[in-house]
Amino acid sequence: METEIINISKSESKEEIYSKLTEYYKRGKLVAIPTETVYGLSANAMNDEAVSKIYEAKGRPSDNPLIVHFYEMSQLDNIVDYSDENVKKLIDKFWPGPMTLILNVKENNGISKKVTAGLNTLAVRMPSNVTARELLKETKVLLAAPSANTSGKPSPTKFEHVYHDLNGKIDVIIEDEQSDIGLESTVIDCTRYPLVIARPGDITKEDIESVLGEGSVKYNEEVLTQNAAPISPGMKYRHYSPEAELVLFNDSFENLINILKDKNQKTGFITYKEMESRVNDLNVSIKYLADNEKSVEQSNKNLYNILREFDEEKVEEIFILPIGETKENKALLNRLNKAISKK
Repeated sequence: METEIINISKSESKEEIYSKLTEYYKRGKLVAIPTETVYGLSANAMNDEAVSKIYEAKGRPSDNPLIVHFYEMSQLDNIVDYSDENVKKLIDKFWPGPMTLILNVKENNGISKKVTAGLNTLAVRMPSNVTARELLKETKVLLAAPSANTSGKPSPTKFEHVYHDLNGKIDVIIEDEQSDIGLESTVIDCTRYPLVIARPGDITKEDIESVLGEGSVKYNEEVLTQNAAPISPGMKYRHYSPEAELVLFNDSFENLINILKDKNQKTGFITYKEMESRVNDLNVSIKYLADNEKSVEQSNKNLYNILREFDEEKVEEIFILPIGETKENKALLNRLNKAISKK
């Protein structure tokens, strides 16, 4: 398969492009699109065959549900029930944006059962990325879209990441800028109360409680067994992992430096820019997650890109020291914990 590359923002004939993409979606084609979180692999959410192609292209387990992306609320009227007052408050505050809501589905809604993985709920999101919103507006298609990468690998925050993983496997890649946020959306299960954060993201528990009140939401701390059905992407399987072994070094900075002194460019080290003067003499590949631990937004945006850079360098092991948990970095630590080698 030859993958077509389209850059909408630089095109002088956007109308023609949207007309072509609308036809592509009708025909069940796969289109990688930018969003503010990570790039997504999109297909018509009402087309069984198209949705099956998503799982096939990614190598994704079929019991891992997908998120449906949309342009305006009226598109959901016959799809899901969003009448709850708490849901309406979240919608008013955080959409468009990096928030996904899990809602009860309505009967005969037309959404492929492959999107919901057989559940009676559906995850929906209204993205804020300009290109994504224009595409959703002009095509008028509800798009099922997980991250546009090989399943289990670091999510793509750049066009180059998508091209590396999926060129030749999908029909179209929309070329655009790097994702602003760099981590997947916050997923909130709104089918129970207190609401449950099924996957942490840029919108924090504290952000949600500032709208709904203290105690209105909790994190999903349940450990899923291998046979349990995940209600959200990112819950059950190992995700976000580089090719190399990612090692959490539970000891002092000094002891790790002593170990790294005997290593070479086949070893990677993730640290902060404020430590630069202490690691200059090392012969390993060093990547700076951010200026310091407090730079959470910077860390979020850089994490997946760093892991992919290590893959390009073909390092064999990557070391990282523990990062202290705060209210702000819950999503970052969630992704790191899933990426770390469990040996």
